[in-house]
Amino acid sequence: MSMLDDTKIAPPCSRPDRSGPRPACPIPARLAHAGFLILALWSVSPANADQVLPALSLAQFLGLVEQGNPELAASRHQGRIAQAGLQVAGAYPNPVLEVDAGGWRPRAGSSSGSTLAYGITQPLDLPSVRASRIAAAAAGADSAAAFAQSVRLAIGTEARKSYFDLVRRKQDERLAGETLDLLEQIQGRVQTRVEVGEAPRFELVRAEAETLAARNALAAARLRVEEARATLRRLLGGAFEAPFDIREDLPYLPELPPLAELQSAVLSAHPALRAAEAERERAQRQLEQERALRTPQPSLRLGEARDPEVRSMTIGVALSIPIWDRRDGQIAQARASIDLATAQLDRQRAQLLRELEAAHARFAIAQRQIATFEAGLLRSAESASRVAEAAYRFGERSFIEVLDAQRTLRLVRSDYNQARFERILAWLDIDRLRAHDPFRPENP
Repeated sequence: MSMLDDTKIAPPCSRPDRSGPRPACPIPARLAHAGFLILALWSVSPANADQVLPALSLAQFLGLVEQGNPELAASRHQGRIAQAGLQVAGAYPNPVLEVDAGGWRPRAGSSSGSTLAYGITQPLDLPSVRASRIAAAAAGADSAAAFAQSVRLAIGTEARKSYFDLVRRKQDERLAGETLDLLEQIQGRVQTRVEVGEAPRFELVRAEAETLAARNALAAARLRVEEARATLRRLLGGAFEAPFDIREDLPYLPELPPLAELQSAVLSAHPALRAAEAERERAQRQLEQERALRTPQPSLRLGEARDPEVRSMTIGVALSIPIWDRRDGQIAQARASIDLATAQLDRQRAQLLRELEAAHARFAIAQRQIATFEAGLLRSAESASRVAEAAYRFGERSFIEVLDAQRTLRLVRSDYNQARFERILAWLDIDRLRAHDPFRPENP
C-alpha cells in the first residue's frame, strides 16, 4: 500500500475571451510531463502571474527526474558503449590486401618490362582467443548494466530524499510562521500591560527580542525551503526552470522486516555486488585470453606474382614467434586484476551490510522516538503551552513562564518532525540497499 499520487497534470485549454475563467482539459498520459512544463511556463508569464502553480506529486517529480537527469543519461550511454564493445569482440579480423609493382630487366638482352605482385592475407581468429575475448566483453557489458542500475538507485533515492526534505522544510517554515504569529500576539498583550502599568518594561523588551528571534528563524526557514527546492531543480537537470511546488503527502511505511531477511535481500539483489562480480569474471576471462595469446596467431596468405616471363602462385602461413615476449607481463596484470576485483567485491559486500545495519538502527530509533512523542509528550507540551498562555492572560503566570512553555513546545515539535523524517530517510536507504526501483510509484 502506498500513498504516492501519480495523478497527471493537465494544461489549461485555450479560450478566446481572456476575461472569463480558464477551464482545464485532460491530456493523454504520455504527454503529462510535457503538459506540466507548458503549464508551468504559461503560468509564470506576466499576463498570468497571479495564477497558482499546481503541485508536483512524488510520482510526477520522479518521472521528470528519470527523463531529464544527466547522470542517468550518462549511465545509459555507458551501457550502450559496453554493448557495442561486445559487438566489437565478436567481429572477425579483416583480410589484408597487398599489391606490389615495379620494373623488370632480364639478365641478358635488352628488352625490359614490369612486374606485378598481389596477395591477400587473412588473420585467423583462434577459437580459444575468440571465446575468451567475447566472454570478457560480455562480462564488461554485465558490469556496465549493473553500474547503470546502481546509478539509477542512487539518483532515485537522492530524488526521494530531496523531495521529502523539501516537505520537511516547508513544515518547518509553517511552524516558524505559527510561532511568530503567536509571539506577536503575546508582544501586543505585553505592550498593553506595560502601558497600563501592570508589567515592567523589561517584559516588553524580552517580548520584542523573542519576536525578533522568531522573525529571523522564519527568514532562515524560508531560505532553507528555497535551498531544498534548488536541490530538486538540480536533480531535474536544469531542463525545468519554471517555479514549481510539491505536495506534502508523506509515504506509508510498512513494518520493518528482520535484519537477517534484509541482509539476504541485499546480498542477492544489490547491483553493486553484481557489478563487482562481473568485473571479477571479466578479469578471469582476460587471463584466459592472455594465456591463449601465447600460442602463435597464424595468418593465411594467398598471392600471385607476374613478370614478362614467369607467372607464379603462392600460398603460405605466417606465424609470430614468441621468443622475446611470452606475454608474462600481461598475464601478471590479469592475475592482479582478479585479486583486485575479489578484494573490491569483499569490500563492497561489507560496506553494504554496514550501511544496512546503520539504516536499520536509525529506523528503529526513529520509530521509538515517534512512539514516545505520540504517546503523550507532544500533547503534554501543547497543553502546557495553552495553560501557560491562558494563565498569563489572567495574570497568574509571568511572561517568562509563557516563553519557556512556548520554547519547549517548539523544541518538541521540531524533534517530532525530525524523528518522522529520519524514519523516512532510513527506510529509503533500506529500499536502496534492497535494490527496489525508486522510480516506481508503487514503492513507498
